[in-house]
Formats: sequence, C-alpha cells, structure tokens
Amino acid sequence: MGTTLLRTETAGHEAREKIIRQSNLDWTLVRSGGLSDGEHTGNYRSGEDIRAKGIAASISRADVADFLLRQLTDYSYLRKTRW
Repeated sequence: MGTTLLRTETAGHEAREKIIRQSNLDWTLVRSGGLSDGEHTGNYRSGEDIRAKGIAASISRADVADFLLRQLTDYSYLRKTRW
C-alpha cells in the first residue's frame, strides 16, 4: 500500500512542478532534505545535483527560510530547481 501511495504522490508532485515550469512566472523550486527545528546556521549547500549526505539528512527550517529569502534578490537560481 505504501508503494501505491508514494507513486501517486510522486506523480502529483511531478505534475505540479511541470505546471510551474511551463508558466510565465519567475520561479525557483526548492527541494529540501528532511526539515528539522534546529537553529539557523547559514551553513548549507544548494545546487542542481546535490545529493544527501546519509539516509537521514536534514536541514533546519530556519536555513531553508534563509535560502528562500535570499532568492528574492538573487536571480542566479531563477527558473531552476534547487536541492
């Protein structure tokens, strides 16, 4: 059952990303690892080909928020997908 649910969710996720990519909007898709309630560190990686360091890789919500806020004035990731 988990496989079926995951397959359905993945298909829906891919469909939503396709709609965003095909739009005329300015967008950056951000795919974070597991979210934690940790402190803001400012120490994180971003890129198109980032792979998790370990099976339980996570990033604090504060660091994801930091990255997202930076994208308001940094256009280097515009119309790209970030990990």
